[in-house]
Amino acid sequence: MTAWGMLLSICVVAVLSACSDDEAGTVADPAELAVTYIGSDACAQCHTQPTLDVIKSGHPYKLNKVVNGQPPSYPFSTVPDPPAGVSWNDVTYVIGGFGWKARFLGTDGYIITAGGQNQYNLATGGWSDYHKDEVKPYDCGACHTTGYSSAGHQDGLEGIIGTWSEPDIQCEACHGPGSAHAENPTGVPVSVDTRAEQCGSCHNRGGVNNVVIAKGGFIRHHEQYNELQQSTHRNLDCVTCHDPHTGIVYNDLEGAQALNAECDDCHTTALASLQTAPLAAFQKDTLACMDCHMPKAAKSAVSLAPFVGDISSHIFAINSDSLAEQFSTDGSTANPYITTEFACLSCHPNETKGWAAVYADSIHGPNFKLRPLAAPIARGRR
Repeated sequence: MTAWGMLLSICVVAVLSACSDDEAGTVADPAELAVTYIGSDACAQCHTQPTLDVIKSGHPYKLNKVVNGQPPSYPFSTVPDPPAGVSWNDVTYVIGGFGWKARFLGTDGYIITAGGQNQYNLATGGWSDYHKDEVKPYDCGACHTTGYSSAGHQDGLEGIIGTWSEPDIQCEACHGPGSAHAENPTGVPVSVDTRAEQCGSCHNRGGVNNVVIAKGGFIRHHEQYNELQQSTHRNLDCVTCHDPHTGIVYNDLEGAQALNAECDDCHTTALASLQTAPLAAFQKDTLACMDCHMPKAAKSAVSLAPFVGDISSHIFAINSDSLAEQFSTDGSTANPYITTEFACLSCHPNETKGWAAVYADSIHGPNFKLRPLAAPIARGRR
């Protein structure tokens, strides 16, 4: 699974490191540069392939302006209409519309909520309620735009909190303002931050911490960093597995192959044991590592079955104990492992946890046992 978004965070100020170059002469001191945002079109003049690749990630489609009453266009999906009773002339921006769902800002900049049925879900082509009849300003710019400032109101619209250089997550959202690099490409390299914390500044809920928040029987969305911190992979960076410029929603095959390659690189014992399992031939042809270890235990727009959401988990470890619970007693947080409801019953809905417990430990063959995980643990990333 790749996600440019998993490398993404909002970087309104970037520290650009200098390097020497014989032909460039004196290298500029980044601390003295008054850098500004130049826009993704300017970046694309030199960085053509990354610009084409990043379209697959969806990040350039987090917030889409409606111009002259015409709906925004998307490369792989369609938002056919605004909510009932609303015309495109009544909409200033579409939130999302790529991969999961779309919501709509009215001409005052507030999210349209009147009457409900205001969230369009791409997977089903249906509508659902999002904060029906509530007054909801749009305050998501920090993670949905580039060059965000919390001051002011974009386009003079009262309901929009803050302003930005560009809507959507564009090149400079992660790489920082690009004016100095554009003026002196060899003397001022572009900022590159590959730490998981960089991605985690947006791919978290409730702050960058160890808590994985849940609701309605699923992990809530954009919590990949929270999950990673709770996982046995907490010392990895997102880019260890993910290409920062390509996505998975409309790039499933390449994403699955890339992740399996990464699994093979480290989990040699588990993969070797898998080949000796009774179901080895079946598994090889039909299953990827992520199908069991990264089930869709999180929900952004819709759930497709009792244990099938629409976002893959990043907790990885499976607890095969039939008594293990995925969530806390009140259902508000997730435990730091995947239980057999999501690892097994998402594909075998007519079976039980007891049935899954019998077979789960033998999936990798008779000589491989899943490490028991009996209780939630709290731990830092490093």
